[in-house]
Amino acid sequence: MEIVVSFSQIAHFFSGVSTLFLIILPILAIAVIVEMALRLVLKRGYPYKNSLVSFAVGVGHVLTQAVTYGIIIGVIGEAAYHFRLFTVHFSWSDVPLVFALFIACDFFFYWEHRTSHRVRFLWATHSVHHSAEDMVLSTAIRLGWTALLSGIFFFYLPLVLLGFSPKIIGVMISVSLLYQIFVHTELVPHIPGIEWIVNTPSAHRVHHGSNHEYIDKNFGGVFLIWDHLFGTYQKELKNVEIRYGLVEKRSSWWDPFVIAYGEFWNIAKSVVTEKSWRSKVGYVWRPPGWTPGS
Repeated sequence: MEIVVSFSQIAHFFSGVSTLFLIILPILAIAVIVEMALRLVLKRGYPYKNSLVSFAVGVGHVLTQAVTYGIIIGVIGEAAYHFRLFTVHFSWSDVPLVFALFIACDFFFYWEHRTSHRVRFLWATHSVHHSAEDMVLSTAIRLGWTALLSGIFFFYLPLVLLGFSPKIIGVMISVSLLYQIFVHTELVPHIPGIEWIVNTPSAHRVHHGSNHEYIDKNFGGVFLIWDHLFGTYQKELKNVEIRYGLVEKRSSWWDPFVIAYGEFWNIAKSVVTEKSWRSKVGYVWRPPGWTPGS
């Protein structure tokens, strides 16, 4: 079976990502302004510098990843689609099928997200998002510039091989990410009960905590049922103030390039200075913070 990869495919998906960004940008801008006004009215202040850095990193994400997402969905995804076991004739009017695929995508997002916290090479990309030391809506767009290296597309390949179009899967993931913008805020308190099913700002504040009690918890995107099933759910504790940001801080909190590539640089230094090949591999594939003998 011949698989043809063309620049037109990449250009098509570049255009699609750009269009999606143009749709999300005004929604995010309005939400950020509203959140800013509410925080000032409530006399909670607003982290202007942190938000500006997040927007700078977010712009870098869009510029570096538009073509990358075209490669992931339009080339790698379509190549895998050639080897599908079935062909799913998807229709947006088929509500049960749409809902089932959305839940499936969220399930795979949970494992992609969890793995990105437990494998240092993948964490190097995802840690960009966790570098923000304040929890406001603009934090949602503080995203890595190295999606192709993060390997996230591998987690969704089972759905492609089952016969779902990579384009449709990309839309589902985008809808999930749009929802997740609005869980990056401190203005919404803990809402009892619903965290058995749905991700909330309170649950996601826990996820961004670098405290011992909060690290590596609440990986769900839209649904938290996965965290309850697999033992990674943690409620926000009244007696433990959340400390946002990374356990090991970047050498610069404001330089987008340091934020985007800092962990890759740290990995490279560890690998070069370590003599044991087993330890070299450990610094790449073990969890963040791993050291030989730990």
